[in-house]
Amino acid sequence: MISRLLPSLRARVMLGTVLVVCATALGVGGAITLSARSWAYEDAQNAALAVFTEEMEQTRVDGPSPPDVAVVRDGVVTFDRNDVLSQIPDSVRSSVESSPGVYRFERLPSERVAMGYSRSHGDDRVSYFAVRPLEGVGEKLDRLRTILVASVAGAVVLGIAFGAFVVRTVVRPLRTVESTAKQIAAGDASVRMPSTGVRELHDVTASLNEMLDQKDAVTAVLRDEEQRSTRFVADVSHELRSPLAALVPAAEVLHEELSDDTGVRGRAARLMSEEITALSALVEDLLEMTRRDAGLSDVLAEPVDVHALITDAVRRRGWHDVPVTGSVGGEFSTDPRRLTAIVTNLVGNAVRHGAPPVTVDLERHGTTLTVTVSDHGDGVSVDHLPRVFERLYKVSDARTRTGGAGLGLAIARENARLLGGDVDYRRESGVTSFVVRVERAL
Repeated sequence: MISRLLPSLRARVMLGTVLVVCATALGVGGAITLSARSWAYEDAQNAALAVFTEEMEQTRVDGPSPPDVAVVRDGVVTFDRNDVLSQIPDSVRSSVESSPGVYRFERLPSERVAMGYSRSHGDDRVSYFAVRPLEGVGEKLDRLRTILVASVAGAVVLGIAFGAFVVRTVVRPLRTVESTAKQIAAGDASVRMPSTGVRELHDVTASLNEMLDQKDAVTAVLRDEEQRSTRFVADVSHELRSPLAALVPAAEVLHEELSDDTGVRGRAARLMSEEITALSALVEDLLEMTRRDAGLSDVLAEPVDVHALITDAVRRRGWHDVPVTGSVGGEFSTDPRRLTAIVTNLVGNAVRHGAPPVTVDLERHGTTLTVTVSDHGDGVSVDHLPRVFERLYKVSDARTRTGGAGLGLAIARENARLLGGDVDYRRESGVTSFVVRVERAL
């Protein structure tokens, strides 16, 4: 409940400090007020009793009693002008009559006190009773209330000031830590948590700085490993490129010469041609990846007839049953080599892992070209969707057949992003689609 009403640490500290200070002020002030109240009543009672005592001594000498004093002689009321006896408690009367020479008193409501005294006068017993106000008690209690209210108000001000000091002491280092954390999250690996005088925060910042140092060390190792891996892939790809350049035409010649041979030689020639062609494509893909990772990928845009470009690319790869539909409405400025790589990788993925019919649909909206490659296969399972565009990731159990090195979708997405777009996966009504969006080059 408190976390919902007061989500801010500043508000919690301020409220807690003010409540503690106010509770302390109220407790101390209340105790002092109760004690002072008793003292005020006691002083007023003592003053009234002193006056009554003087009057009784004066009565002993001169005889007549004050007009507000009731006189009882041997149980008979001889004087009671103000009906005093009706206000005297029975306990006071009985105590006075049973203890002559002793002053008795009892506090009454409305800040009054009842007093009594008796003595022997010859053979008679004379008792005197009076009810007097406790003078000055009301004024003293009002002053006490004023002092208590002023004390609580001062405590609130003091609590706010003290709370502000505590908040500033605690929150300022937290804000510094927050600012530093944002810089680290933004990618500034050189920033470290500043030291602070708050012990608990000091331990936290020290632990975070140690963690960041370890992270930098691990990152440096991983970066070196990645660079070595990239160089290794690039070196191997370059070394394979030369022999493959000689093997590809040789395989094509063998395939042409022995394509009609139904025997072992024909099958061997076809297998060699297919595998050498696949290996050549894999090497080219690896080289393209290393160039992109090294930041050497370039975009060479020119106006092209997209429909003719994609139709020709699909037909040259032998996918004669893959129709290219839709219209772009004239030429579109883009990199034809990268657009061809995107579409052929997606069509090849659909042909190998999907189910016919496989279609390519073109559409243009302003400066955006959309290419949708669809098939009627089983699609990609939900478990594999987050990684479907990762390099070298093969969803072997999500489609009807397996094959490929797991680079086609990754290369398609990377090329699409170089052209200012992206590739998305969709599955609707039993149709699997990869939708490519690229922007027109200026």
